[in-house]
Amino acid sequence: MFGQLVIGPPGSGKTTYCLSMQDYLLRAGRRTAIVNLDPANETVEKGDDRFAVNILDLVSVSDIMEKLQLGPNG
Repeated sequence: MFGQLVIGPPGSGKTTYCLSMQDYLLRAGRRTAIVNLDPANETVEKGDDRFAVNILDLVSVSDIMEKLQLGPNG
């Protein structure tokens, strides 16, 4: 079993890279699972079935901002 941890600044293409790598590996006959741990990712929606685990199914950045009375930069 192998894994990759993909990190980078907002808008750098992390989600695009992960989805492209998943497509490549599936075509090669490999099993894959993507875990989204970014509640501020604007390209992913709650219930997105491309992810094995999606933090947005549990919490959103707007929920956190409201509960902790934070501004857009935390």
